[in-house]
This record gives sequence, C-alpha cells and structure tokens, in this order.
Amino acid sequence: MKKNYHFPLINPVDFYDNQHYLDHIGEEMKEFEEEQDLEKKKKEAVDILHASETFVRKYFESIGADDFDHVRRTIIAKNRKRGYYKH
Repeated sequence: MKKNYHFPLINPVDFYDNQHYLDHIGEEMKEFEEEQDLEKKKKEAVDILHASETFVRKYFESIGADDFDHVRRTIIAKNRKRGYYKH
C-alpha cells in the first residue's frame, strides 16, 4: 500500500535508533534558527519536515506498524474537530 509521504525513504548505511532521528530533528531546527538568509532558511524549514518525516517512518517501522495513513487521517479528523484548519 502506498503511503502518503513527501520524501523518498532514506537508505542509511548504518542502523540508527529512533533517538538518532529525534536528535537529527533538533539539529535541523538549530540550523533553521541560526540561518539568516531567507532562501537558505526556507530550505532549512523543509529539512525539518524531511527529518521529521524520516523519524515517523522509522518509528512506525521499528514497532512493526503499517497503519500510518489511518493514524494520519485520525489526527486530521481530531484536529479538524478542534478547528485547527481553515477548510
């Protein structure tokens, strides 16, 4: 089943645990905060998205879960009820 991800799955040479991917999100956030150039800052923002998506994918894989799309739809429905979305 196709998953609704934005980026291709990374293929690391070494095995990394979930903490590694969480730490990487923090590193990307720090790079975003420190960047002053607007064009580079936009790229850093997308790097945060990519790192976050990689963590989610690896997390679901590590627990043997294959229901990402179902969980994503559940979160969207919950947040829609809370009025978080414009439409």
